[in-house]
Amino acid sequence: MKQAAAVLLALLALPLAAQPPQRNDLPLVEQAVKKAQAGDLQGAIALLEPLRNLPGVHPGTLSALGSFYLEAGRARDALEVLGPIAETEAAGPLILQNAARAALALGQTDKAEAWLRRLVAKAPGSPAVRELGILLGSQARIAESYSLLRPWALAHPEDQEARLSAAFGAIELDRVPEAEELLKGLPEDDPRARLLRGRLQLLKRDPSAAIATLEPLLRGAPPNLESGARRAMADAHIALGQSAEAITLLQGRIGQDPSLALLLAKAHFKSGDPAQAAAVLEPFALNLLARDPATASERVLTSDVGLEYGQALVALSKWPEAVTVLEKVTRLAPQSLQAWQLLGRAQLASGRREDATRSMEEFRKLQSGQKEVMAQVEDVDKGVADPTGRNLQRAADLTAAGRTDEALAMIRQEIGFVPNDPRPRIAEVRTLLEAKRTAEALKAAEAGLGVFPGNAELARLREAARLPGTAGVPPAD
Repeated sequence: MKQAAAVLLALLALPLAAQPPQRNDLPLVEQAVKKAQAGDLQGAIALLEPLRNLPGVHPGTLSALGSFYLEAGRARDALEVLGPIAETEAAGPLILQNAARAALALGQTDKAEAWLRRLVAKAPGSPAVRELGILLGSQARIAESYSLLRPWALAHPEDQEARLSAAFGAIELDRVPEAEELLKGLPEDDPRARLLRGRLQLLKRDPSAAIATLEPLLRGAPPNLESGARRAMADAHIALGQSAEAITLLQGRIGQDPSLALLLAKAHFKSGDPAQAAAVLEPFALNLLARDPATASERVLTSDVGLEYGQALVALSKWPEAVTVLEKVTRLAPQSLQAWQLLGRAQLASGRREDATRSMEEFRKLQSGQKEVMAQVEDVDKGVADPTGRNLQRAADLTAAGRTDEALAMIRQEIGFVPNDPRPRIAEVRTLLEAKRTAEALKAAEAGLGVFPGNAELARLREAARLPGTAGVPPAD
């Protein structure tokens, strides 16, 4: 019952002027805390519960009672007592933490998130950082979760659960060196660590090693891990050109998961069976393409499923159907060379020559902007080793395409991921200067120099932002 005692002591430490006139129930609370510390939790609750709805009850009384309720598994009572206090600006870290835990136990994640965010702001190094990161991860808010969990995991390497969660985020975000760092030293026989190591080997383009790592998980692993291992192994077999093995792994197991259907369809197509690929994807593609994607990840999934389905339709000479699908894909993924090429072919075969000409012009325009194949391979290798550099280059490409806000969102995400790397800070200022947003650029430069006071490039960019009439970024010295 250390938490209840800590809540009480924290409230007792408040300046008297900060406390409105209230009943003096604190001696009773001290008795309750002693009972709880002696193991008599029900006795502690019985002492304080009659005071719960009386006017003028001291916050210490309610805080201690709420803590006892939470320890006793009475989350609803805990939330009813602690919630109103947590909503006030006077709520301290322990009250916010217990209120958030009660809300989580009741599935009230919005309240829990709001209180945890306030708690993180009040106590940046507290376990609330971990709890908020885990909560955001459970909601598939991977980037936000990772920005919280990685620093926590590195500071608390003994917290294996946090390290595994952070490593999952690193892999989902294609941040290979950081995933390696987080997984290093975790038990080899931990099934979750094994699954993540297999996925990491896939990212490092070593599918054979991934298969060897993942295969034991198909024998006796928990169902959720077995499914993930099956998915990753199928991906590895496809990368090795072993389509039959991938089909065996996935056949009859895709359920309602469009990402698994996509993998199975790829395996069928690569094995020379576009009809089966189309049959697998059709219900998923029609469903996804019928609505606007709600998130960026759904947009990527929809375009990937549509492209694979469109490719199968082209192979089957189903030209009008292919045109309908691929037109939607090019709207979702306008930078996809393959989508424009397939669309042009389908339009030409459908007798739509002018449309086909425009599609092929778009294809050639994109193709001319692409680097040579070997240069692209080198870029992939660099991106694996340096995810921050890779993402800053992507942001630069977005800026060049006039998509400044998207570029800034990507850059600021990197600032959160790698706070000790000055490159994202520099990229933010440069991007703002190029967009002629000099006031924002100056503010960003000042913030960057607050973190990296000796950085010459940030200092130079700050002076550029201070110049009246500055347009664009002056060349580096």
